Amino acid sequence: MRAVPVRGGRPLLSPGVCRAAYNPADASSSKDPLIARYAGGAKGAREAARAGAAVVVVDAFRASATICVLVSEGARVVPLASVEDAAGVPADFRVGERGGEQVAGFDFGNSPTAIRAAGLPPNSTVAMTTTNGTRVVEAAEGSPAVVVGSFVNASSIAAHLTESGFGEVVVVGCGWRGHRASEDEAAAAAILERLRKLGAELDGRALRIMEESRRRPAKSLTENIAARRLKRLGYEDDLEFCLAEDTVPIVPVLADGAFVEGHRP
Repeated sequence: MRAVPVRGGRPLLSPGVCRAAYNPADASSSKDPLIARYAGGAKGAREAARAGAAVVVVDAFRASATICVLVSEGARVVPLASVEDAAGVPADFRVGERGGEQVAGFDFGNSPTAIRAAGLPPNSTVAMTTTNGTRVVEAAEGSPAVVVGSFVNASSIAAHLTESGFGEVVVVGCGWRGHRASEDEAAAAAILERLRKLGAELDGRALRIMEESRRRPAKSLTENIAARRLKRLGYEDDLEFCLAEDTVPIVPVLADGAFVEGHRP
């Protein structure tokens, strides 16, 4: 049975919103360059959706990588903001995390390495809820396209967005419980840098995020608050996996309320 995402008793996505993966062939040709912006958190995602921009949800530690792994293995990933909703919808497997730890009674925590090692059957439906990432996906409701990106698929995301004919894209760093997260900003900068190389024009905030990322010591991402939390919980393998670039070359696209494969180079 296909899972239908819900929020407060209603579908996560309104009828007609992101009903199918975006098809680049549907876009009219235009000589105008893609405009790429940066925004933070749920507020940034809501504003981007209201502006009619495509949204890239970036949750570097670890939801983006987990969704990429699941979709690369042929799963449909249904993002849900609450534990209750994720526990209540029909699904073959449930992925849940709060505060970095696995939700009790769920099949997996938010661990891309554990899920890859488990080898889920193809065509599985996976209900997923996380502390930050799935909440920001919900906030992007109404956007013409919602995709998930991070270090692990930065080049694929940039290529997909450049080819798809969008006028504007907002790369949204999820942050941690309403606060900035350096790992999300660094992963967003990796995507923005690739977009610029492919001809996109970046706004001032996107350029600042890129410049801050360049100045940040590389090892800082393995020593920040989020990294220390993962190490304390025993997820050092996830930390290494999530920081590796272009290791899962896929674009998870939200379609019919679930992330599915949208592009593979």
